[in-house]
Formats: sequence, C-alpha cells, structure tokens
Amino acid sequence: MVKLEEVSLDHVEEEEYTDSDSSSVYSSDDEGDVDNIESILDRVWALQDVIPPKTRKSIADKCSSVYGWGKYSVKFLGNSAWVLTTSALLLVLPLMIELEHEQGLIEYEKMQQQSSQMLSQPTNGQKKQAAGIVPPGF
Repeated sequence: MVKLEEVSLDHVEEEEYTDSDSSSVYSSDDEGDVDNIESILDRVWALQDVIPPKTRKSIADKCSSVYGWGKYSVKFLGNSAWVLTTSALLLVLPLMIELEHEQGLIEYEKMQQQSSQMLSQPTNGQKKQAAGIVPPGF
C-alpha cells in the first residue's frame, strides 16, 4: 500500500536557477504532456489582442469573400462538367456507334467484291484448259 505524505512549503529550500537549469525546463519529458503545450490555435487566438478590430473585420470579410467566390467557381465548374459529359453521351456516342457500324458495312462490301472477283477470274490451269478447247467448226 502506498503512503502519501504532505510536504509543507516551510521545508522547501529555495534554489537559484542558472542558465543550464532554465534550458532543462523544456526538456523532452515535457513534450509528451498535452496539458502544458500551447497549441497553434491558442497562439493564433491570442493574436486577436494584437490586431485591431477594424483590421480583423477587414481580413475576415476578405477571407469570406474569397471562400464564397471559390465555392461558386467550384460549383459552376462541376455543373459545366456535368452538362458537357451528358451532352457528349447523348449526342456524340450514338454518332460514334453509327460511324463504326457504317465502317463495318464498307469493309463487308469490300470483302464481298474481292471474293466475287476471285470467283469470276479463272486460274492459270483453267485458262490453259479453256484455250485448248475449241468448238467444232472454228
């Protein structure tokens, strides 16, 4: 069991601090303690006492204006992108499909013409045989 003992201030001796002692105030032991560390937000919040109210209001108005314009711009760009992509899907995609279909038909017709030409042209053996046969009376 742990026994706690209260120490009164009368028994604490005062010590003088030197430069080496003051450097140990910010040691690595204190870095882990969240309660003792002042956050950046606290430091920025403390600046409100340094900056006059008129200037703070001017800065806040300008930041609000920039935020508003940025929000409007992003919304406008998003809507524009939506309109362009849906228009492309509705107008250009069917046209592309039809052009591809027509290209396939053209290729099919070319193949038909080539096959009919190959069938209509006699081969070398057929030419000799056709030349060797002469109907009677000629």
